[in-house]
Amino acid sequence: MANKDYLPNFPLVGEEGTWESISELIRNQLLPKIEAIGDKLFQSEMRPLPSEAKIVPIVSENWSRPRKDGTPQFVYLVSGQGLMLVEDKMLALSAGQGFYLPKGALYAPYLMLSDRILSCEWLWFKIHPFGVVVLRSRLTQKGHYQSAHFIVAERRLADLFWEWEREQNHANADFRLKKGLLMAFFGLLARSSPFLPSESDSTNSDLPLPLQNALTALHRAYNKPITLNQLSGYCGVTPEYLCRLFRRYLGITPWQYLERVRLKVAHYLLQETGLSVSDVAFLAGFNDLRHFQRLFKRAYGKTPNSVRNRKRTRQKPFLRVWD
Repeated sequence: MANKDYLPNFPLVGEEGTWESISELIRNQLLPKIEAIGDKLFQSEMRPLPSEAKIVPIVSENWSRPRKDGTPQFVYLVSGQGLMLVEDKMLALSAGQGFYLPKGALYAPYLMLSDRILSCEWLWFKIHPFGVVVLRSRLTQKGHYQSAHFIVAERRLADLFWEWEREQNHANADFRLKKGLLMAFFGLLARSSPFLPSESDSTNSDLPLPLQNALTALHRAYNKPITLNQLSGYCGVTPEYLCRLFRRYLGITPWQYLERVRLKVAHYLLQETGLSVSDVAFLAGFNDLRHFQRLFKRAYGKTPNSVRNRKRTRQKPFLRVWD
């Protein structure tokens, strides 16, 4: 498939891309369903893969082929009809259904049938030893949209997940226990606060409104590819005018500002999560590891490796709910 046939990838910068909207979905949609049916919510059945099924190729997301993630994750379909590739089968979800992808599962998030793309909106919950990374995405026939990766560094979440996974694999798994663990997991997640770079600049009423909107967009999608045309279009001004606003009021370019935001995120992740430097660079929005290392040293006077918290993150939970 030629590049022109790849779907463009855009940041989800509206209110639906905020943590507040995601936590509201968890409270009002996900938790009531878990309370009603437990972890059956994430046990949707898969079907044989139709011959006309193809992976939806997305620019910059490398989704032209399936891949494996090093972390387990829950997926939940907020709206629309969703088709996924899981191993060599097709997962077809309707709004309000979910699925559990164990670590190392071969998958692709979007399938199309006979070149027909189904509009859908998803929540993704990736579990790490330090906590959870949450993402909201939307697929349409015109593009793919993603929120920032919301990083919730709360190790109790990992504990609850590992207990659920352990009970899930138990020969005599207790449905009520699994349900309780998932209720606690998502309930705690909805009450938690992700790390977010400060938006104080974007709420400064002394700044022109287009500049406030640009800063809000950069904070909400700091780790997503965004062009100057996309940013200025969101603010309702020309690229040239937006650049003049940045220089006049902040003394830097839009990309220098975005660079600062990403470096703040990276510094936090290096200190708090125990993630590898390459994983930190990716989550903060840097695609070039060497470029990230140079920028980080220039900004902080230290290499990312020297700042990284090398304290071993626990791989097994402290929480125990049975002997």
